[in-house]
Amino acid sequence: CTISDDVTIGEYTVIKDNVTIGSGTIINNHVVIESNTIIGENCYIKSGAIIGEDGFGFERDEDGVPLRFPHIGNVIIGNNVEIGAKTTIARGTLESTIIKDNVKIDDQVHIAHNCIVNENVLLTACVEVSGSVNIGKNSWIGPNSSIKDGITIGNNSFVGIASNISYDLIQNSKI
Repeated sequence: CTISDDVTIGEYTVIKDNVTIGSGTIINNHVVIESNTIIGENCYIKSGAIIGEDGFGFERDEDGVPLRFPHIGNVIIGNNVEIGAKTTIARGTLESTIIKDNVKIDDQVHIAHNCIVNENVLLTACVEVSGSVNIGKNSWIGPNSSIKDGITIGNNSFVGIASNISYDLIQNSKI
């Protein structure tokens, strides 16, 4: 692991192998950071967050039995990112799940594998982001909203409270 000397790590936090954590980051209690995760500078991770665990990825065999799809990617978190309490960010399946600079994530948010959350995005409480979603910079996603897998949300979009997004949104959309 490569952890800057001025990183604060709370009690009962687990940091696995090959993790990088940048200067000025604060990690509260009971956080789990899985292998190969990269966390930038001046981040704040609240208690109970889980970063880099395998996502919910299954393929069915010829008999319809669900088989786990391996997750060999990682999570990359930029600088000045805040991650709320009890939030989960799943590692990518074959590539990375990426949270870019200045993203603020509220409590109890779930971000699935292979997502890209671009600069300055605000994800409020209980947002669910399914796999391979791309959220454009400066967007705001309202509480209890769900975003279907594979969706692209354009820059500067506003998604209202309890929205269910099942189609791409263009830049500057308001839902």
